[in-house]
Amino acid sequence: MRETKTTIKDIAKAAGVSTTTVSLVLNNKPSRISDKTKEKILKIAKEKKYVPNKLAVNLAKQSSSTFGMIIPDISNVFFAELCKGCEVESRKAGYSITFSSSDEYISTDLEYVDTMIANRVDGIIYVSSSSTDASTNQTICQKIHSSQIPFVVVDRPIDFPYAKSVLMDNEVGGYIATKHLLELGHQRIGCLTGPMQSDTSIKRLSGYKKALKEFNISFDNSLIREGDFQIQSGYDCLSYMRGLGVTAIFCFNDMMALGIYKAARDYGLKIPEDISVVGYDDIFICDLLDVPLTTVHQPAYSIGRYAVQTLLSLVRKDKNVENIVLSPSLKVRASTRRF
Repeated sequence: MRETKTTIKDIAKAAGVSTTTVSLVLNNKPSRISDKTKEKILKIAKEKKYVPNKLAVNLAKQSSSTFGMIIPDISNVFFAELCKGCEVESRKAGYSITFSSSDEYISTDLEYVDTMIANRVDGIIYVSSSSTDASTNQTICQKIHSSQIPFVVVDRPIDFPYAKSVLMDNEVGGYIATKHLLELGHQRIGCLTGPMQSDTSIKRLSGYKKALKEFNISFDNSLIREGDFQIQSGYDCLSYMRGLGVTAIFCFNDMMALGIYKAARDYGLKIPEDISVVGYDDIFICDLLDVPLTTVHQPAYSIGRYAVQTLLSLVRKDKNVENIVLSPSLKVRASTRRF
């Protein structure tokens, strides 16, 4: 038989006080209630295994104590680590956080935003889909802004005047990855991008071009192949790049680099003897591969923590909340060699 849930009325009756008195004590509100009465109420609440009604508490303080986060792909290890950082920082501040994965679909982004607004979350962390165009991103941000729910844009920049953001410097990331390969003597460097409507891809490609120019190497558009940040697009890329005589491939995320690894194994090629590979993100798998992957490090966990800290500042209505831009670094491992 199911136990009857203890209510404030039950505690008040057992303690011989009013429900208002019990509520003040349990919610730790300022009052003139004696310490003896407080101890009595807390003891009874513990004995009766009282659990606060979360909905009632939230209604009383006009807060859901919940953040919502929209990410493009929960199966991508980078975003999983990002979510972990957000969750830890939210919990420290007394908030729970719900995660929604859009699978890189614009329509799903819009659907999740509507749901979060309807549920009156206290704040939203938004990582846009790579397939989302600038106009749709602005529409989504305007919708959140109009709802008066604080929000932070993370990882993928959006041009919206009221959006605070936590971003990485993607141009620097593209530059240091390409420069590393150039310094090793590679000149025909294939570049596997993400969707090119994504600002992330545009900036990383800009860094790639900047490094080529610095080494007096002409940009060759045939060496650029558009991917979708998924393993399969990396797999499909290798035969194309080998046909162009490339000696190294720079992938715009580690998942696509893993696809290159799989294709190389299937084609009987060795990394880095036959082809050097550089990834982007530095997911934990990179260091566990038989040939550990050289990659651009992005501190996903820290990005998540910074995102929540920024969101908390907005919730508190702090003044002068700043955008955050972090610089990536290169983790050189065994997947690149001198050519």
